[in-house]
Amino acid sequence: MPTEAQAIDKTLRETFGYTRLRAGQGEVIASVLQHRDTLAVMPTGAGKSLCYQIPALHLPGTTVVVSPLLSLMRDQVEKLAQAGVSAIEVNSTLNAREAKAALKGIAAGKFEVVFTTPERLSDPAFLKTLQETHIDLFVIDEAHCISHWGHDFRPAFLEIAHALKSLGDLPVLALTATATSAVIDDIGKQLERKLAVINTGIFRANLQFRVVHATNDNEKLAHVLRLAKVLDGSGIVYTATIRNAEAVYEALRDAGESVGLYHGRLRAKERTTSQDDFMAGRCRIMVATNAFGLGIDKPDIRFVVHYQIPGTLEAYYQESGRAGRDGERARSILLYDTRDKRVQQFFLGGRYPDADDVVQAYETLLKVQSESGPATWQQLQDETAGMAGNKLKVALKLLKDAGYARQDRTLRYRLTDTGVDTQTLSKLADEYGRKTEADRQKLERMIFYAQTAFCRWKVLLEYFEEAEDFVRCGTCDNCLRPPALKLERVKSTRPRWARRLAASAPLFNAGDHVRVPRYGEGRVESSSSEQVEIVFPDGRKRQFLSAYVERA
Repeated sequence: MPTEAQAIDKTLRETFGYTRLRAGQGEVIASVLQHRDTLAVMPTGAGKSLCYQIPALHLPGTTVVVSPLLSLMRDQVEKLAQAGVSAIEVNSTLNAREAKAALKGIAAGKFEVVFTTPERLSDPAFLKTLQETHIDLFVIDEAHCISHWGHDFRPAFLEIAHALKSLGDLPVLALTATATSAVIDDIGKQLERKLAVINTGIFRANLQFRVVHATNDNEKLAHVLRLAKVLDGSGIVYTATIRNAEAVYEALRDAGESVGLYHGRLRAKERTTSQDDFMAGRCRIMVATNAFGLGIDKPDIRFVVHYQIPGTLEAYYQESGRAGRDGERARSILLYDTRDKRVQQFFLGGRYPDADDVVQAYETLLKVQSESGPATWQQLQDETAGMAGNKLKVALKLLKDAGYARQDRTLRYRLTDTGVDTQTLSKLADEYGRKTEADRQKLERMIFYAQTAFCRWKVLLEYFEEAEDFVRCGTCDNCLRPPALKLERVKSTRPRWARRLAASAPLFNAGDHVRVPRYGEGRVESSSSEQVEIVFPDGRKRQFLSAYVERA
């Protein structure tokens, strides 16, 4: 009888056509087959999908995969079908007849893998079907969305834990390309699981970063047109707004470039056609908002251009990482205009539920419950017409987390405490006040990346807490042409002593007690305006960018 390792090797070769596993894949697969709740943090192109596909064929029941995007599900179902693996997607693209047939097939055990959205887990009929099916593994693909999207426009991500409880004690595998320690903690908190974390690191030597400064949209459009002419291969141009996506698309189209357009206001058929054309190579450049690209498996994307800054370094790395999945050289270029910060600041406004939203959710649930018993989601939404549905869901999650409300197996809500005062309810929203401030700090880190003279990879690795012993990449713009060498020497009218003081003034003094995320507290050994050397209690010394160091 073959060993487990031999059986996996056979599946790898005969079903998926690979001769060996990549770094980290074997460790993740072994953890899953040992029924351990696992979070795998692996860079784009590292083969995360195989980490659940192989266990799905070596476990006796069905594997459920929760995915954020319909296009991602379709792509995975098609690839599994080509490999001879039975899989199905259950989402909003199915009509009533197709949905009924899918549930019947799942109940009969016809499928090895079932793909669905987090929103579908709140459908009682679908959840009931899963409860009556032998499920052996529950997978959350692009798991960073739990933390990044769950608290605002995709609150269904926060309800995954409730679905898990209703399905029994299933092993969980969460997959993502990026996650800071704070995001890792939040994923575990929202899933209510203690996760074994397997992190293979984000560094990819083939990915080269560059920032181009501009002062207005005309300059940026000129840069985009120039880059389209000089860069070979296919690429993506990301914009922060639909208006800018359309403007860039029109400029490239009018210049004769082979270009497609993708954003959330296009009809579903238009988005599908645009994506299919790009994937098949019928159009060379895709202009898109962040609605495009998550999980897109196109290995030969040679460049990603950001027309505007994203709101976080996580988003920037995720989007940049879609280039060069084949391991060949690829470029990520950020067009930076200081005014673009305002766009992201606008997006931050009113993003999370506030104290009034939590109080309104509680009072509405109390009213409906007193009149007709446990409330459905639709009843609560109808009674809170002035509140966005996503904020209502997050507010209800806060009430459940505090123990003031519960959901039953039919997904109805009921209060377990009908006497909570307004002041206590208001305090539940404090967490989101802190999250708003954390989002502002993330935006400042993105700005720091755009403006820094340090190695771009060094800044990214510092942010993701992976910079230990990393000095420089040698391929980014700052490594190839250090900014100090680019600047012309300009005669200063200030006194020489003032110039020396301004040039060398450090943010920290020797002996200061400071804290660095992940590494803990230490004492400043020496510092400059942008870099700090810290000695830790174990006697080890490390250097960090000043932006990542805070006073203890």
